[in-house]
Amino acid sequence: MDALPAALLDAGFYPHPADSLCLIETHVSWIALAGDYAYKVKRPVRLPFLDYGTVDLRRAACATEVALNRRWAAELYLGVSEIVSTGSGLRLDLAGTPFEPCVRMRRFDRALELDALVAGHAVGQVELAALGARVAAWQHTGPPAVVGQPLGRPEDALAAADRTFAMLAAPGSPVAEETVTALSAFLERERPALARALARRHAAGCVRECHGDLHCRNVVRLSGQLTPFDGIDFDPRLRWIDVASDVAFLAMDLEQLGRADLAYAFLDGWLAAAGDYDAATVLRWLLVYRALVRANVDLVRMRQLPGGAPADAALAECRRYVAAAATYAARPPGRLLLTFGPSGSGKSWLAGQLVATLPAVRVRADVERKRLAGLGGRAQTDSSPGGGLYSPDMTARTYQRLATAAAGLVGAGIDVIVDATFLDPVRREEFAGIARAAGAPFAIIECTAPDATLRARVAGRSGDPSEATLAVLERQLAGSPSLTPAERSRSVRADTARSVDVRALAAAVRAVAARPDDARPGVAPAS
Repeated sequence: MDALPAALLDAGFYPHPADSLCLIETHVSWIALAGDYAYKVKRPVRLPFLDYGTVDLRRAACATEVALNRRWAAELYLGVSEIVSTGSGLRLDLAGTPFEPCVRMRRFDRALELDALVAGHAVGQVELAALGARVAAWQHTGPPAVVGQPLGRPEDALAAADRTFAMLAAPGSPVAEETVTALSAFLERERPALARALARRHAAGCVRECHGDLHCRNVVRLSGQLTPFDGIDFDPRLRWIDVASDVAFLAMDLEQLGRADLAYAFLDGWLAAAGDYDAATVLRWLLVYRALVRANVDLVRMRQLPGGAPADAALAECRRYVAAAATYAARPPGRLLLTFGPSGSGKSWLAGQLVATLPAVRVRADVERKRLAGLGGRAQTDSSPGGGLYSPDMTARTYQRLATAAAGLVGAGIDVIVDATFLDPVRREEFAGIARAAGAPFAIIECTAPDATLRARVAGRSGDPSEATLAVLERQLAGSPSLTPAERSRSVRADTARSVDVRALAAAVRAVAARPDDARPGVAPAS
């Protein structure tokens, strides 16, 4: 194998033009960029989490990598090539003695990898939200893990985290002792409740064959959309995981690149598409675990390097991700924000703007009401006072779902906007109680517009998740909904009939959420 890196940099090694030759070395692979193609060779390494120690293991891993990654990036993964030994040295895909397999891929511009796009400010929230929705769809294309079978067991998830942490806590580790102690205490404290949550989610079908390594360097923009690649091939236990584990990995990585807005956009897109708000019960632990995984990769890389600046950079990255894990473990509850206003008052539009600006995730009553009814994207006209989507029973079920989702998310340290009318003061008090119980900052975003504007908006809706009709709106207006004086101290008002300065509104919401109860109400500035 010693001659292989040099051979990969020889244009004569390839059966096609091989201009712009470049060799990339990771802790487990050599990746040769040659002309229009890229070739990924598994390095003969044995690590606590990976065994590429024999050519047969590496050959199987190549075939698995191609099959798995074609689920996301079929245009990228072309097949398995064979490096052979000939009388004139090592060659690719020619007659000769088989020497080493490699994965053959279509070459792409590395500037289109997500970490590079983030660094260049060349990607936005809309693209990340769309990726979140696609990940939700991809995750559910195959069957769930079966309880009682050897893959996807909660004890395997816990053991993987234990192995990851043990590497960073071992003697000689560069991680500070006080950080190791704090993380160890968190992992032990969370274990009983986490084991129950993982088992419940396993039984509910939330363990699937996932990507397993979904961070920013493993996402690329292909044909105009963000696409995962380079999923885990070497251990099925690391890809048969809770679907939230993939999501936590990319959200964590985006946040550590300084783009919490993109992390929230991705998470919001995934949650809206999957409806899996129960994921909040395992999300904090997964964020910690995934940060430790990234730290471990840099620790291995640092030990493989001969020293100097590259090793120092890997050490700094290792410590940065360990610090991120410690921050997630100690992160306080998220903000709990409610919208308030009748149908057509601009709540959903405004909440959508705040998702990117605060940032936050959103739980929408209109979407969850239809999800509970099994309607998906189908419309249902509901003009009767007591029936269908807007019956008292369906409304009660919808608000209970919103409450459960909100409590879980703020408990995981995630800011959440609950997008509903909240015209009933009892409902508002219920959610205020959730915030108090969690110690979460709380605010109400009051959306207003003239009655004529409300009627025009509701009458003119098309393709909107809301099925509220003019009859529903008239019943809402007849109730003369208003906030109590105490609630006004926790509210910000936005007249959506005017142009709203969303950044100023976000700042006002943050300030109101942090106010003492006797503070005065806020008003959103207009732009």
